[in-house]
Amino acid sequence: MKKVIFYLLENQTQTDESGILYHEKLACEKIVEAYQNNQRILVTCHDQTQAERIDEYLWQLDTNNFVPHNLAGEGMKGGSPVEICWPQKRSNGNRQILINLQEQFPDFSAVYHNIIDFVPVDERLKSLARERYKSYKDAGFNLKTIPVLCE
Repeated sequence: MKKVIFYLLENQTQTDESGILYHEKLACEKIVEAYQNNQRILVTCHDQTQAERIDEYLWQLDTNNFVPHNLAGEGMKGGSPVEICWPQKRSNGNRQILINLQEQFPDFSAVYHNIIDFVPVDERLKSLARERYKSYKDAGFNLKTIPVLCE
């Protein structure tokens, strides 16, 4: 069954000391968890700047949480277990999980059975997340929302 898990962020601070947004940091935590469970992951970002921020954050994780990853179009043929893309630079790799950081509904989401998405505190981003939620539902996905208290 196709499913989407939305992480509903509550009482969020916008960024941490590294400059990464809280929902991006949470996405990185989910990337590490999925990788440690032998899953191949595609992270789709809003733009190249966000993709590079995610890439840099993953490189800075401690060695226990190291995740082999690359930006779309880089790395070995077939890509690393984790590939990071954005609308102008799509991935051709086969992945089990899609982690969506785009503001819009990813038009290629139908090929995935497991998607992770986020509902940030910012009202504009929250409104866009509601639109994505409706689009996933219309596309036949089973939806689950998990509240997350941010520290």
